[in-house]
Amino acid sequence: MKIIKFSFLSIFLTFLVLFLLLMVDMAKINTNFVNKSFIEFDIKNLNSKHSIKLSRYIRNYYFYYYKLFFPSSFNERWSIESFSKRSKLPLTDIRYAKEKDFSKPEYSLDNYLNKDRWFRSHGNYFSTRFSNLNQINISNVSNLKLAWTYKSKILSTSSALYNIQANSIFDDGIIYTPDTENKIIALDGLNGKKIWEYQVEEGLAARRGLIIWENPNKKDDKRIFFTNNRNKIIAISATTGKRINDFGKEGSVEIGVSPIPPIIYKNQLIGINTSSIIYSFNVYTGKINWKFKVNDIKNSFILFNFQKGSPWGGLSLDEKRGLLFFTTGNPAPDHSGVDREGKNLHANSLVAFDLSKKKIAWYFQEIQHDIWNMDFAAPPILTMIKKENKNIDVVVGVSKLGNTIILDRESGEPIFDILYERTPISNVPGERTAPYQIKQELPEKICRTKFNRNELTAEAKKSDKIKKILKNYTSGFPTPPQLEKNNIIMGGCVRWAGASVDTTKNILYVSSDQDPYIIKIFKDEKFEFLYGYTQEKFIDDKGFPAIKPPWGAITALNLNTGKIIWRIPFGKFPDGEKYGLNNTGDFNRAGITATSGNLIFASGTRDKKLRAYNSINGEEVWSNDLPTPGSSPPTIYEVDGKQFVLVSTYEEGGNTILSYTLN
Repeated sequence: MKIIKFSFLSIFLTFLVLFLLLMVDMAKINTNFVNKSFIEFDIKNLNSKHSIKLSRYIRNYYFYYYKLFFPSSFNERWSIESFSKRSKLPLTDIRYAKEKDFSKPEYSLDNYLNKDRWFRSHGNYFSTRFSNLNQINISNVSNLKLAWTYKSKILSTSSALYNIQANSIFDDGIIYTPDTENKIIALDGLNGKKIWEYQVEEGLAARRGLIIWENPNKKDDKRIFFTNNRNKIIAISATTGKRINDFGKEGSVEIGVSPIPPIIYKNQLIGINTSSIIYSFNVYTGKINWKFKVNDIKNSFILFNFQKGSPWGGLSLDEKRGLLFFTTGNPAPDHSGVDREGKNLHANSLVAFDLSKKKIAWYFQEIQHDIWNMDFAAPPILTMIKKENKNIDVVVGVSKLGNTIILDRESGEPIFDILYERTPISNVPGERTAPYQIKQELPEKICRTKFNRNELTAEAKKSDKIKKILKNYTSGFPTPPQLEKNNIIMGGCVRWAGASVDTTKNILYVSSDQDPYIIKIFKDEKFEFLYGYTQEKFIDDKGFPAIKPPWGAITALNLNTGKIIWRIPFGKFPDGEKYGLNNTGDFNRAGITATSGNLIFASGTRDKKLRAYNSINGEEVWSNDLPTPGSSPPTIYEVDGKQFVLVSTYEEGGNTILSYTLN
């Protein structure tokens, strides 16, 4: 047998070629950025599965030689955190509330009200999702009857991807909404008859919203803008449903993955994608103006940049100040942060961006170095509150951690003191947790943040499975997930639909749920300092959550004082009553909408109900059976002097849109 010999030079050249190929795959050319270099190298740009695998093997060699030549530095960075260093820090820290020079009101109360139009999902640029219509109110809501329905055709089972999360919009008597056939449809608000339809050929139509805009220079030019959740913002005529062919390339512009609707500011169409890039296009032509990279992170070793913090919660706009507001998600991987040392800036944050100066005006990061998957999932809300008997402009963020963050709109300073507590260390080698995490006392929490075994249900206390889990567990935030432990995370709370704010009374209404689960961290056997995790529900032997109800709730919170006014269970957990479980509440996603008629309309629970609650005390005052659970927040509108309540429901393969009015 012939033996093939390799010289050191040939081996070196082989590795050099492989490394160069890897670098080429990681390279990305950038254009039109105002804050980014022309070319970048980042592992997130890898396209080939072979390149990703190769990068991990190179990672192993990196650690081997790092440890060999720099043992002291290696141990400092990749050992287990120092308990002694952490324990020397003060137990608490505090960020004091702003006391003076608050943002003065730039808008009258009338500007916040959704009167004749619901021109953008969540109502307006402020994302308040509150209607000032009061023809339907607590005195007559019992007379509410179904006015009309619209049902989409049943598609294949793959249409489960097309569930309707977008809050429908309304303008000049017409409802505009996506459906489960992946179309944008226009419906007559009086009778539900279809006026036109537009078929989206690729991606998902208006996943979490859409917007209507009227050309001020051409009154017969009304446009609907929405994303396809894949790579485009699409523009169609609100009159005909046809593409606006002189916008972009045959009616669309490329933006990258984004589920949320854009906004329009001074002839600019502004969008943001899940790679944290803000785009500005000419709203008339679609020509790109500029781009801005939010998370422009510089890492010491490019192969280890796994940070995300995607802005998929939503956008809000203060037109007078030229401030764009958005919330960001958690970094990745969800429960392991060894490769993203530091705060992971702008993830888990509420961010204000100055559209004139094209730079971040300020940001508030709720969680530093998140390893609990507790992001801001919902859009920020712009409203007013009273401070020292004066109205001030604020921005409000509601989070999966159960916090309601209220910040001065111009400065980003908190309106209430924010307490931070010293955190435990991780036992995962290489994990570097943040030394402090938020422990907010006011505003009061919407949900439970930390697991407490005193809140186990009677059934869970009897379960041998639960007893075994609790022999070796951590109780969740701010304790980091640990190796060889059952890490119980209080997941859920405020989801993507967010809250509704009564701007006349400064009250926030929000739906939430609690879905506890167990995370188990394990080490990757092939690659150094790579950790994966498994996730399972924390449930008893009958399949119910192991913590006491409510598992779903609606809460009313006074934004002026930060105090909860009332909280009620929302929905019924399937089969709960069969086992003697009452007032359980249920998991919910659809979101709620409040009105000036002292009503809250809510759906989305698995008992398939549309409910109306008295917004003053939380009493249920009306309900109606739906064909399936609601899937998006209700839209309140008025046509020919009649008020309507519209809700979308979703089932695998189709959906039904229902509109209600007074008998």
